This record gives sequence, C-alpha cells and structure tokens, in this order.
Amino acid sequence: MKIIIVGAGKVGYTLAKELSTENHNITLIDHDSEVLNHANETLDVMCVKGNGASVEVLNSTNIHEADLLLAVTSSDELNMICCVIGKKLGAKYTVARVRNTDYSNEFKMLQEELELDLVINPEMDAATEIARMIKFPSATNVETFANNLVEMVEFRVLNSDPIIHINLAELNKKIPEKILFCAVRRDNNVYIPKGNFEFQQDDLVYVIGERSSISRFFKYLGRNSHKAKNITIVGGSRIAIYLTWILQESDLNVKIIEKDRERCMLLDDILDNTLIIHGDGTDQEVLDNENIESADAIVSLTDRDEENLITSLYANQCGVPKVILKINRQSYFPIVTKLGLNSIVSPKFIIANNILRFVRALDNTKGIAVEKLYRILDDEAEVAEFTAKNTPSLTNIKLQDLKLKDDVLIAAILRNKKIIIPSGNDVIKEKDKVIVVTKAGHITDLNEILAN
Repeated sequence: MKIIIVGAGKVGYTLAKELSTENHNITLIDHDSEVLNHANETLDVMCVKGNGASVEVLNSTNIHEADLLLAVTSSDELNMICCVIGKKLGAKYTVARVRNTDYSNEFKMLQEELELDLVINPEMDAATEIARMIKFPSATNVETFANNLVEMVEFRVLNSDPIIHINLAELNKKIPEKILFCAVRRDNNVYIPKGNFEFQQDDLVYVIGERSSISRFFKYLGRNSHKAKNITIVGGSRIAIYLTWILQESDLNVKIIEKDRERCMLLDDILDNTLIIHGDGTDQEVLDNENIESADAIVSLTDRDEENLITSLYANQCGVPKVILKINRQSYFPIVTKLGLNSIVSPKFIIANNILRFVRALDNTKGIAVEKLYRILDDEAEVAEFTAKNTPSLTNIKLQDLKLKDDVLIAAILRNKKIIIPSGNDVIKEKDKVIVVTKAGHITDLNEILAN
C-alpha cells in the first residue's frame, strides 16, 4: 500500500518504522529538517519537507495514488485539515490524530462531517488501558476482545504459585476455571505453550478467558483480590484527565499531584470531585505528606520517563499494591521491568497497534481481515481477532483435525455472545469471532493460520 504520514514526531516515526517493515510504500512529511534527516538515516521511507496541509506539498507526493493518509502532527486542527484536503485530492482513506479533551465528545460528528475514516486519540486509549489495569489489580496488563467479553491478562509467575513445575496438560485438569494459557516469555524466549510445557518462576504469562473466570483463577493462585478504591495520579496530563473521567464513572476516588500551578487551576476547572495537589510527584516529602502508602494504586503520567520511574520506584518501595507508569522510550522497557515494575503504558505503541490493525484490514478487504490486533511480549507475539466468513477450510471441522501453522493457537471463540475457550473437539462456525495467538507474525487473514 502507498501510505503518506504527515508528522514525523514520536508517533509518526513509530508508525513509519512499523509500517515500512510490512513492505508498504511510506512517505513521511514534516517541516522539521532534523526529524526528517533522522528518519531518512534510519528508515526505508521517502521524506518530504513541507506543510502537510499544503496542496502543493501533498500533490508532490502523488496523493491521488495514496491508499491511506495518516495525519499525526501535534496539532489536532492541522491533522483534520490535512485529511480533508487529502481526501479531496484523491487519498482513498484518511486517519487523523485528535487529542484535545475539548473534542472528546465530538469524535463521531467529526468523523462523519469531515469524512474521516478513523479518529485516533492515544491519550484516551492509554487511559482506557490503565483503567483496566486498575480494575484488575492482579494483572500487569489487560486487553479485551470480542466486544469486551474476553480478557487477555498478563502476569508474572511467583515461586508460591501452585502452577509451577506441572505440565500444562495436567494443570488444565486441576484448574477449576475455563481459561487458556496463550503465550509465555522465559528469559529471551517466547513460547506458545503446548501440553508438555511447565511454568517456572518469573515466567511472564498471558492467559485468556472471561473476566469472572480469570478472577477466580487468580484466587486459585492466592493472589490479592483487593479492589482499588483510592487512586493517586502523578502528572496532570491529558491522559490523567481522561483516566479521571473513566475512574469516576466507577465511583473511585482520584487525587492528582501536579507541579505546575496553572495546570492545577485548569484541572480544577475541568474535573469535578477530584482532589488536585500542587506539588512535585518525584519529591519524597510530597508523596509522604499525601500518604502515598495508603493508595490502592498510583499512576505516574508526567511527560518525563525518568520522573515516572522515580515516582513508581518509591511507590513500589512503600508497598502500593498497584503501580502503573507511562514510558515513551522503548529502550527503557527492559530496565523498568527488571526493577520490578511491570505495568507499563506507552501511548505511541497503543496508537501503532490501532493503526496497524486498520492498515491490515484495508490491505485485506477481500479476506477475513483483522478486526483487533494486540502485540505482546516486545512485539514477538500477536493476538488477532477475526470474524469467520466464507472459510470452508476452517469451519465445522474439529480443531484437533485442523493443521495449523507452528506457534499458532486458537485462543477463544465468541458465538451468539457466548465465550468458548476451545478444546480439540470444538469447531469454528460461520460468523464466529475467533481470537488467534501467534508468534509467526503478520497474519492478516484467518485462512493464514493453516499450514500449507
């Protein structure tokens, strides 16, 4: 596909990097020579200097041949204008990043009136992901599928867990709940576990099932099932605003610590029933004065990774049950996890997931396209959701009789709003939603799970 990306900042660069690895023809537009030079030196993309809302600049990229225009500059209004002009000049599909909280209730109208094919808001998506982590305290990360009926939860195996040193076939007989272990990282290796697989301490595991089943599974492990009630957020960012709105809908108490006085005043105007504290969230004295040790969860959302790390380490040391931090630099992820902080969010990678799913769907409109995509374990495995349609080679055949590719797992099936955690005797039927886990990579069509 021919894809034009307007904006070569963190998000634009990440998108260009991810999409170029999938053999798309990428053109990157930005007015900043420095960021373009960096992209030109490190990526296999074409770089164009100029204003992405300029007709002349867009025409110079042969916009009329573009399959997709992605506008991800720091200006919401510029992104929307880029998309409107791009669509008029012949781009087939347009996607705009719109982040301002003032537009949060207007996405649907903007999408319809401006003929945008997709509106993305990484801060809102990040807030949604954080809220799921808070509501599921035993997990380090949570993702939902099949209209939020299926949850995929990440956790680390402890020495005290009763699942250690038991092969998976035997373990499935012992566990009272219908769940599926779908992916494991051990040291630097990723596994799609089979029946003879045995868990070890410090394994990072992904398990999939209904929320109630996963909750009971964590009780089986003996994990803390205490529900969070009092949440402290450090950093009054856009994510903090969206997160507060979401948490208050669940009647949770939210406190925000922000070191910029003017920002505190803005937050106080926007957020009702929220305690706003003017102070430095990296200052131990400030955190102690706010009784950080009594918080059920702390979320570090400042603009600096280092500040988020310092605050989170201190909160973890104080025994806060749930510690979540925002990290932008991917190179920090291994360091952070080695320090015992596993609940990490990165808005630019959330947006990359969403865009990749959209691009794959466009790239495969004649097949059974990816409806939802979630990359896990440092991008070495993927979880994809499809709807089965026109798949005679897959439907009405026992799963144990299907010849799947290596390292491909059918993790869940949704049929008539009922979740099936499949066994070998189950079958896929027409119109089922099918969730597939793979480390083969780049599956865009449900038929591709079959071995040749």
